[in-house]
Amino acid sequence: MTLSVDHLHHLDRHLLGGGDANRRMALWVPSQRISLHVIEAPTAPQRKWAELIPWILEERILQPVDDMHFVLGDSFTLEGKKQLSVSVVSKQDMREWLRIADNAGVTATAMVADYLALPFESGRISMVWREGQFLVRSDTDSGFSAAPDLAWLLVRRLLERADIAPRLSISIADADLIPEDLRAAADVNDAEIDWQFSDMPMSANLLTGEFKPQTTEVSSSSWLSTAALLVLAIVLGFGYLQLSNVRFEERIAELETQASAGFSNLFLGKRAKPEDIRSSGELLMADMFKQRESLQAPIIKALAALDPIMNSCGCELDSLVASDSSVSLALKNVGRGKVKATTIAGFKVDRKVAYGVTTLTLRKESQR
Repeated sequence: MTLSVDHLHHLDRHLLGGGDANRRMALWVPSQRISLHVIEAPTAPQRKWAELIPWILEERILQPVDDMHFVLGDSFTLEGKKQLSVSVVSKQDMREWLRIADNAGVTATAMVADYLALPFESGRISMVWREGQFLVRSDTDSGFSAAPDLAWLLVRRLLERADIAPRLSISIADADLIPEDLRAAADVNDAEIDWQFSDMPMSANLLTGEFKPQTTEVSSSSWLSTAALLVLAIVLGFGYLQLSNVRFEERIAELETQASAGFSNLFLGKRAKPEDIRSSGELLMADMFKQRESLQAPIIKALAALDPIMNSCGCELDSLVASDSSVSLALKNVGRGKVKATTIAGFKVDRKVAYGVTTLTLRKESQR
């Protein structure tokens, strides 16, 4: 069920959709069918105003009081006296407007005179041309709808009665329709009223008294059905969450197994708990980078270059002394002619034999 705002005469533009047959709307209604009266507030208690005011206005409206609908507006003080605004519309018009709304599949939540859709600014009279009539708003809750000739006459009276002449804003497509004496001092534009987005003052709602919208009572059986459906939805939702949790736990266990297996494949012979995989992996990777950096050292490269000699000599390594600039190997049981001086890039190789021990010394050559 949707709630929106539009003019009563625009309901034919709203197409009914599925599930929207009883949509709720606040409606602007024709101001020319509504009269606004300002009277001195009765001295009787306010709770009795609704009964008294129709008879106070009887001579003004010139129609049977019982056929008219009276809506009390806001009270205000003028020249030290409490004044009251009263909107009057025939009950026949109210019923007709409700019938039009019902035929359009609309439940009217409010009905407000359409001149109040005009923007209000203190010290300014706003006028809008609409379908052969002028809508006029002169105060927060004052205004009217009239044909052009009558509208110009009433506006001139408003200007004459004001101590400080208000500004005049006129929205009309053809500015030539404006009398010259009013056109010169008026702000003229061709803007139109956006009924759906105009601010609607609910204090001026005509749906009061016998026309007040009826509140739909919800039966106890309907309430119980709704409550039962809510409980069922909660139970099903809880069950779904439990099932989802079980599935998530199974998936997490699978991922932990895969992570552990992958860790063991990457770091042979190493194992780590799922929660320690990241920290253990980072430590092992740091060690591997240090090992790689060590293998790139010149002394290690020199030892690697001696590997072919050590494999072919059939001798035993007695000792090895290494520093940043040199490395010395003491070999035993070296066969005659098995170890010869060799050339290693960046190092000077010396060979000495004493007491059955062959000593190979590699000294790093200084770079120039």
